[in-house]
Amino acid sequence: MPVGPTAIYQRNSALWSCFGAGFATLLDGAVIAFTAPSVQSTLDLTDSDIQWFLASYSLMFGLGLAPAGRLGDLYGRRGLFIAGLVLFLVGAVVSATAGAAWSVIGGRLVQGFGAGVISAQVLAVIQDAFTGPSRLRALAGYTAAGAWAAIAGPLLAGLMLWSLPAESAWRAILLLPVPFVVVTIVLGARGLPRAPRVRHRTDLDLPAIAMLGVLVVGVTIPVIDPGLPGLMIAAVSAGCALLVVGLVLWERGYTRRGKLALFAPELMRSRGFVTGNAVAALWFGAALAFTTVKTIYFLQVCDLPALVIAVSLIPSALARIVATRWGRRRFVTHAPTMISGGLFLQTAGLLASALAALYSDGWTLFLIISAFQIAVGAAGGLVEPPLRAVTLAFSPPSLHGVAASFLQLTQRLSATFCIALTTGVLLSFAGHHSTNPLCWATLLCTTATAVATVSSWSHHLRAEPRSHTAVR
Repeated sequence: MPVGPTAIYQRNSALWSCFGAGFATLLDGAVIAFTAPSVQSTLDLTDSDIQWFLASYSLMFGLGLAPAGRLGDLYGRRGLFIAGLVLFLVGAVVSATAGAAWSVIGGRLVQGFGAGVISAQVLAVIQDAFTGPSRLRALAGYTAAGAWAAIAGPLLAGLMLWSLPAESAWRAILLLPVPFVVVTIVLGARGLPRAPRVRHRTDLDLPAIAMLGVLVVGVTIPVIDPGLPGLMIAAVSAGCALLVVGLVLWERGYTRRGKLALFAPELMRSRGFVTGNAVAALWFGAALAFTTVKTIYFLQVCDLPALVIAVSLIPSALARIVATRWGRRRFVTHAPTMISGGLFLQTAGLLASALAALYSDGWTLFLIISAFQIAVGAAGGLVEPPLRAVTLAFSPPSLHGVAASFLQLTQRLSATFCIALTTGVLLSFAGHHSTNPLCWATLLCTTATAVATVSSWSHHLRAEPRSHTAVR
């Protein structure tokens, strides 16, 4: 790989484009929970509407990743990166100007798909341009960009909810990422390589992506609407079972025809890659769901000031930044221990938060959980960069984009289900000031993280990866 000044400048420009995209998309994720109570009251949304409003972004984020990663592998990253940013921008504007449930949820679907297209290019650019310790530094920088977004987003959202009328504050909050998206479009146009890769026909496996999306929606429906008749639940369950069978048969036939399936056999045969995906999905879904339900509970049930809730998130984000920098120096020799240790720390923090909800409430509970959330933030900094680097190291160079997309696909689909499940538990007690719903929702997150912790000790994840240069 060339190491001259021009090559270094191009690599750094591409990296800053990635950081900008990460900041813009993760800023949206950091503020969306603050808008939920106001969106529900202004647009008169039902509980199921608000659950879809919160979960639909992650659903389409995941489904946008798979085709975008493959197209990026074949045709280059630059065009898809900019197209994803434009879609993200359009979705944000549609949601912010919505006047009904269908338009605010539809805007989130478009925005989520755009974010998936963006993110597929970001991780693949890092995979392509960096190796060894420099790759870990790039992944750590991406994690830090998300942590800074987690500081700036809630603060700006809290200020808007404090200074603007509720019916207009949520619209302004949904537009917060827009200026950062515009700047990132400029950075991407200047920093990412212009020349596409060699063009030839690509296998997008769109039927498998469609079946997987319908399957996720199917398993989420009973969570969002638990009052469904027993016959309807049985029909949904049977439909999901048929989809699983159909998806397996389709993927096998697709592979036999010599095409690259969504569940790429070369990746699925790697137990290290599969285990890493399972751990990442459980960890990410639980962490995102916990932050969402905590914010909604103290905003909607306890009626705490949004700005105070936003300020309480800053120590957690700072802890994530510090832990990321600390872990980056110890990755080569301690990566497996860091992953397991970080997951254990998150499990302990979530369990302590659930127990606190049994014995306290109001401001006392808020302060206690905010303190434990610092541990959860530090855990994220320890887990995310090494888990991504180790998992992706099991993929061959020819499948970098596919592997990076699949990793985020599993995380986002997990987040869709976890957010729908935990917010469903929380909203089912609407109008009650009991801490029981928060306790149960947090226990669900604790269980997912505990399973991830146990799984992280698997010898498959700790085996020597396919690509030694990816992690050494």
